[in-house]
Amino acid sequence: MRHLSFLSTGVLVVIALAAPAGAQEFAGREKLRAHSEEFRKEIVRVTDGVYVASGYDLANSIMIEAADGRIIVDTATGAANARTIKAEFDRISQKPVRAIIYTHHHADHVGGASVFAGADRPEIYAHVELLPENRAENVGRTGRDGGNQFGSGLAPGLLINAGIGPQLSGGGGGGYLAPTRTLSGERTTITVAGVRMDLVHAPGETDDQIYVWLPEKRVLLPGDNFYRAFPNLYAIRGVPLRRVDWWVESLDKLIAERAEHLVPSHTRPISGAAAVNGALTAYRDGVKSVLDQTLGGMRKGLRPDELVETVKLPPALADNPYLQEFYGTVEWSVRAIYTYYLGWFDGNATNLFPLSLKERSARILDLAGGESNVLAKAREAFARKDYQWTAELADYILAAQPGQREARRLKADAFTEMGERQISANARNFYLSSAQFLLRDDPR
Repeated sequence: MRHLSFLSTGVLVVIALAAPAGAQEFAGREKLRAHSEEFRKEIVRVTDGVYVASGYDLANSIMIEAADGRIIVDTATGAANARTIKAEFDRISQKPVRAIIYTHHHADHVGGASVFAGADRPEIYAHVELLPENRAENVGRTGRDGGNQFGSGLAPGLLINAGIGPQLSGGGGGGYLAPTRTLSGERTTITVAGVRMDLVHAPGETDDQIYVWLPEKRVLLPGDNFYRAFPNLYAIRGVPLRRVDWWVESLDKLIAERAEHLVPSHTRPISGAAAVNGALTAYRDGVKSVLDQTLGGMRKGLRPDELVETVKLPPALADNPYLQEFYGTVEWSVRAIYTYYLGWFDGNATNLFPLSLKERSARILDLAGGESNVLAKAREAFARKDYQWTAELADYILAAQPGQREARRLKADAFTEMGERQISANARNFYLSSAQFLLRDDPR
């Protein structure tokens, strides 16, 4: 017998768990911990002249060495990590940097470019849709209602990883350099330092996404259209809805290159033609299965809450190591696909002009016999480990009284318990950072 201790509603609660039950209960968290091995800090030699810095930043940086210089693909979040990576790359080669390539505009790919450029004045390549810098995706708040998918403000020891990297590093953006060459076609062939490369527009996680294909080395750099985790077909930090059908088409293009080496901008490289093809094909099939099942259910009139109960990865894909829900989840993807195609309205006329949350909550509290009864039910739900219901009951109280301390503590405790059971780093980090926020003094 082992014991886990949690602070609940201001008192210490000791929960006794049998070892097998406990192991099962926290299986998701332990899988996420094991996934951290994917981000061990290492410069990996992929093949002759191709190296990737893994685990130094949320995103990888990739160096291609040629006879007449170097090419850097993706540049880390900011100058500090970029300097560390560059120092490691310089131990391999100190040839001038002739080109920098941005696979897309996210900060963890563009923030350290000035460090790699130094005084070399390289050409900087990106798709034209990377510009302008004030994109719609960057409008939303990183922390929504106190939650953060990257866990940037979590107390020490709570952060495991970010799902696709060790963690989101601070200080991003200071080293960004504007592109000197922008691409507008589907495929652009360039030669830099004697290396021939195809830069291919492949929208997926972002509309400006490109991948890099080195035909002579059979090396494929897919950017963020592939990594060792189920993808963020929707990001809970708040982004415009992503075109999942485009993502599937881009994965088809990646498969068609018939690469022998796959070097993602997150997670570790894969070598061997069969291994690369197997990983990309499973990834494509998994994303397509979720899209097809969701669209099929929508045609039958199923609403989002009904769809998430029915849309699942087929068993063979659910067990695939590249489709584990360390980052995105099937359920969030289903809701995003529905919203993209049909919008927010679920077809139930009751939801055309619903009561405000405050008004609905007041009526629920009255129906339940008052706040004290709902608090009692929330305590009971927490005691039987019904954490989602605990949080929902707390929300009814907090809609009427945002500063109600016991409801805030109950909700925080429920979030902590749910966070500790997650396989998705995004879900874990959002739950735990939300709990931290709730336990601070009432901000209002």
